[in-house]
Amino acid sequence: MEKTIVQFILDNIFLFVPLGVAGIIATLVLYFLPKKVTSEASEDLSTDFVTLLKVRVNIYVGVYFFVWLLILIIGLLSDFLIPTIIGGIIASIPLFVLILFECKTSKSKRTRAHGDH
Repeated sequence: MEKTIVQFILDNIFLFVPLGVAGIIATLVLYFLPKKVTSEASEDLSTDFVTLLKVRVNIYVGVYFFVWLLILIIGLLSDFLIPTIIGGIIASIPLFVLILFECKTSKSKRTRAHGDH
């Protein structure tokens, strides 16, 4: 077994160099290959929502919440209490951001609809 991470990388340099070069090339190709879109297209975001029991829910928030809940359940059943709680708190940050973003955008849509600026 390797003693340090540096020794592990040096022992497997022939694996890491091609992976790193391939990653850099893929990044450059994806950065320079697409054509610029000059027309502004509006997106229909109504398909992102589904109504469950008279409650309108964003599909992405629902899926993320479901995955987050499963991670917590599996971690707690595996007797990894402290890592599960810490990981659950860290993993809940995007969930809170999605919910806050949804609340902020719905408030701004309501104020625009009523003419309040």
